[in-house]
Amino acid sequence: MSFSRTEQLRNLEKEEVFDLLVIGGGVVGAASIAMASADDLNVLLLEKNDFASGASSRSTKLLHGGIRYLPQLQFGLVRESLQEQTVLQNLLGELYKPLQLLAPMYKNDGFADMPKIFQNNLVAPKAFKLGLFFYDFLGSRKKNRRHKSVSAEETAKMFPILKRHNLKKSFIFEDAQTDDAKLVLTLLRNAVEEYGATAINYFEITNITKSKNIYQVECLDKISSKIFKLEVRKIIAATGVHNLPGEYNSKSSKMKHSGGAHLILKGDPLNLQGNAVLLPKTEDDRIMFVLPWLGNTIVGTTDTKTFSGTLDRPFADKNDIEFLLKHVRKYFNIDNLSYLSSWSGVRALLDSSSNSTKSISRGHFINVVEDGFVQIAGGKLTGFRIIAQEALQRMFNKDFDLKKLKFVDDIMNLSETYKEDQFTFTVKHYCVTKPTDYLLRRTHISWFNENGGINSLKKITDKFYSNTHYEESYAELAEEGLMD
Repeated sequence: MSFSRTEQLRNLEKEEVFDLLVIGGGVVGAASIAMASADDLNVLLLEKNDFASGASSRSTKLLHGGIRYLPQLQFGLVRESLQEQTVLQNLLGELYKPLQLLAPMYKNDGFADMPKIFQNNLVAPKAFKLGLFFYDFLGSRKKNRRHKSVSAEETAKMFPILKRHNLKKSFIFEDAQTDDAKLVLTLLRNAVEEYGATAINYFEITNITKSKNIYQVECLDKISSKIFKLEVRKIIAATGVHNLPGEYNSKSSKMKHSGGAHLILKGDPLNLQGNAVLLPKTEDDRIMFVLPWLGNTIVGTTDTKTFSGTLDRPFADKNDIEFLLKHVRKYFNIDNLSYLSSWSGVRALLDSSSNSTKSISRGHFINVVEDGFVQIAGGKLTGFRIIAQEALQRMFNKDFDLKKLKFVDDIMNLSETYKEDQFTFTVKHYCVTKPTDYLLRRTHISWFNENGGINSLKKITDKFYSNTHYEESYAELAEEGLMD
């Protein structure tokens, strides 16, 4: 069975009752369906927009261990994330990329997230080194993967544009990167084409009711406007920032939202040469990253209680963009700094008494709605497998685990320029339904080209779609902030 939308709809109509419905096509939902279907469950995943169109394509692309959470004494979260890196490296193939990060220490700058007692010039480097010792220890890292101390002179050789004034020394430590959207699509393709699951995008659940241990699920196909009524035995709602649908809305997890904006700089203007830099302190007392990514550079992220746009389609506004650019200039000697594109994501955080989103735990939370129905939200990208596994184990008396992913090379080798044969391949094997599915999430064409890759959009719609689809796609790219 191919992972085309046509084939998935055909499969949907064959089934009478599904063992499990997963609501939400982000990374946790995708991991849930991959693990459940590999364990012989008959699983259906429904996503009201495109797969990975929410936070799972809007992250900083880091599978990191959470160095910033050590000062907050979240040792469990850090240990889990670091040990999970080892697991994921064996499962994800080229979707897991080790990354060296530099943490520069500046006089009178301190390091965000560390307690004030550790912020003075004498103590800060020692405290950070101690934190990195625990980082390596919690991750059970062998000697060749442990952190290193680097002098100011060595730092300048490695990162010639990084500012030297007041630079005392630096540390280098290891983390990892992924391509978040492609990870989601690969998980889904494995579930569908290897294990026979069903996954459909642009399929919105309008109501859920329960009768005699069976859930009746009413759905709207947003492409055809056709109404469907389905039956399932159990439900995992991996809905991220969204509430539960229909009559279950009032039973949703209580969440706060946090906006996180990012920029893409064209090429390598900061001369990172394949390495990354952790910027130690922003004006709102946070850390930031500049990261190499597929020949370009990511800058991010912000952490704000408000965000521009909607939960489905947030965007980086002028204030977000200026904030990010200002902090790049704070640490790098560069005058002419322009960005190629930007995006924003919205994090789901457990509602707490804290007024600061940065101080709220990034751990995940599971809301047991009722017997046979759970909602999961929060957590870091690194923990997607563990979160999905825990949710499944709450529902079924099985172990569940993620199998080594197949088809990784297929999606990683897609060109960043439009190719007709590759477009048709993604329609058949990655459930491309709209032109923007291909331009934004199967490839990065719209992120890596001026004006959202409008020339590629025109070629696609001229060949495969109508002018109405062109106008709708143009409007979507404009809402993402990708059109001048």
